[in-house]
Amino acid sequence: MYIQKEVYNLLTFNLLVLLKVLGANSKESKFQDFRKVAYLTHFISTDSNFNEFSKQELAIIYSKSHLKKQLLSHLILILKNKNYIGVDVNYNRNSLDIWLMEQNIPNDFFDKNLFSKEIENIKTLKSELPRLKVLTIKNVVDTIFTNNKVITWEV
Repeated sequence: MYIQKEVYNLLTFNLLVLLKVLGANSKESKFQDFRKVAYLTHFISTDSNFNEFSKQELAIIYSKSHLKKQLLSHLILILKNKNYIGVDVNYNRNSLDIWLMEQNIPNDFFDKNLFSKEIENIKTLKSELPRLKVLTIKNVVDTIFTNNKVITWEV
């Protein structure tokens, strides 16, 4: 169905660029509840305007997002162990909050030319989902999927 290494690479790039663009670079400015990333990665990589997708396309994206959550949890552990991200337990949301440890990432990783499309897509998502770093996962799912008439289940 997919090549796991490629999925991990894509998730890593999207996650690190997302944290950089949102300014989640310390425990104080952390990205709350990493699971939201699973719902955002498709829009970061392709077209950020989720309102332009059909109900059927959004339903497929929603279903695939659930599969990405487990991959993301593994990825979070790997990136934490390599000191690329910081991780904090969020007991209120039963999840993990994350932030970028930019000083441990090679300087040329965030080449704006290489990630220009992703950066623009993240900026668009940020404008469509104000306060994205602190929004609950339910609010993200409701805004992107439920409000566009996609049947969702508990997140």
